[in-house]
Amino acid sequence: MFRKLKSDGVNLAATAAVGGIFIAAYQMHLSKADAQTWGSLLSIALLLSFFAALFNYWRLLKITEAPISTIAAAAQGYIELHGVASTQQPFATPYHGIPCVWYRAWVYANRLDNPYSKKPIDSRLLEYLESDTTFQLKDQTGTCVINPQGAEIIFAKMHTFFKNEHRYVEEYLPAGKPLYVLGQLDTRHEQVDGEVIKRDVRAILADLKTRPQQLLNRYDHNRNGQIDMNEWELARQDAIKQAHAKYAMRTHIGDFTLSKPADNHLFLISTKTPHALSASYRMWAMIHLGMFVVLLFIYLKLA
Repeated sequence: MFRKLKSDGVNLAATAAVGGIFIAAYQMHLSKADAQTWGSLLSIALLLSFFAALFNYWRLLKITEAPISTIAAAAQGYIELHGVASTQQPFATPYHGIPCVWYRAWVYANRLDNPYSKKPIDSRLLEYLESDTTFQLKDQTGTCVINPQGAEIIFAKMHTFFKNEHRYVEEYLPAGKPLYVLGQLDTRHEQVDGEVIKRDVRAILADLKTRPQQLLNRYDHNRNGQIDMNEWELARQDAIKQAHAKYAMRTHIGDFTLSKPADNHLFLISTKTPHALSASYRMWAMIHLGMFVVLLFIYLKLA
């Protein structure tokens, strides 16, 4: 359920609804004697605040639990990647021609009653466009394809302009700028050279042995300060996954595709860093939790 909701919409709706409840109570001239009405209104507000706090906390967990990787070292599955966005062919917003990798755009009627009026008498939505073209994400180690269909886009750029009694609004992800992507990484492998894989696995494990503290941090699950046979097998399996990923990247650039997860995971494409997103979700979770505590206190006082 949480995956289908947008963060801005939930936070705005919950805050507006709680505020609207108190405005309605003021306009209805409710007093302490109207305990039943107050109880109903506060119950609704409590549910909304609790839901919004839980929603933001869930998103915070989803971001913090996703494994971070470079593209070349990424194993298939749910993962977060960082890189610079680009397209193979020139790509731009439909109305103003701004270079981008993704856009959505609206055209509204903007007919005014007279030249001096600021309020349009006709503001109908005339057209909506959203791109579904794949684009590339590149870091220092390789390139993968991003399929934006079904993603929640957290953008940093918006452009609005007026022309011929129309209002044009464009939201877009600029080309050539850093992006943070959280989704399902799929790799398509053809026949693999086994000797190359074995050589890469040996190299990965040898490199890991030169960093014993990192080896312990990642694989010493029983925290006894040693790597036993089972823990070493986990390290070897991870090395095999990395070797396959590197092989695919060397032989088939672009065969890495990150798209919408089929399960209950988030699919985010953002110009904000994961740190900024986490801070935002943490802040909103605390705001809604604070509202919940205050509302609960009022509810108990009136009970």
